[in-house]
Amino acid sequence: MTDTADEDARRDDDRTVVLGDQLVKIHDMLRGELASVREGLDSTRGPGEPRPLEEQLRKKCLSFCEFLHGHHTAEDEHLFPGLAESHPHLAPVLERLSREHSVISRSLDRIQELVTSGDPATVREDVERLAAEVEAHLDYEEAQLVEALNSYGPMQV
Repeated sequence: MTDTADEDARRDDDRTVVLGDQLVKIHDMLRGELASVREGLDSTRGPGEPRPLEEQLRKKCLSFCEFLHGHHTAEDEHLFPGLAESHPHLAPVLERLSREHSVISRSLDRIQELVTSGDPATVREDVERLAAEVEAHLDYEEAQLVEALNSYGPMQV
């Protein structure tokens, strides 16, 4: 093989993913972003009244909410139907995950409204509740779906 062919093969390998492992990577990124939002909200605490949310923190919070909405929409509309077809025994799990997506979606909508109104104490409380919901959801989803997703084998992206 030539050097160019070796480079092409390496690039091709870089575009190969195993879906379950990819899901965990996305979830880890979500966990990191959520931790960053929580850390930013902690910085609004201080003696007396909470400091208002800075523009950058508002944008970060809104961006996280939008990304998580999109992630769950993609799972509900694209990932879960395929899993339901190829792994019918997962139907109760997929139904539970979709219900949890709806609950999390309502929490995200509320946080987006609160961030816009700028009440840092209430935003912080709701983000803490959301964090508990999201962590439990991601953990359950990974425990239930990673093996099934990995059963598809490597896929080119």
